[in-house]
Amino acid sequence: MPLIFLLPVLAGGLGFGAGFWSGSGATKLLKLGALGGGCYMTYKVIKGAK
Repeated sequence: MPLIFLLPVLAGGLGFGAGFWSGSGATKLLKLGALGGGCYMTYKVIKGAK
């Protein structure tokens, strides 16, 4: 992947990680559920494309 595309993704990931753990426990569970669902859907799309 070209570096010009990778740097904004890394910067976004760092910002997301910093803000992810702020908030209440219930909010963290909702965020983890949404993240897990997104990862699962991405996995299904990638496996279906092969």
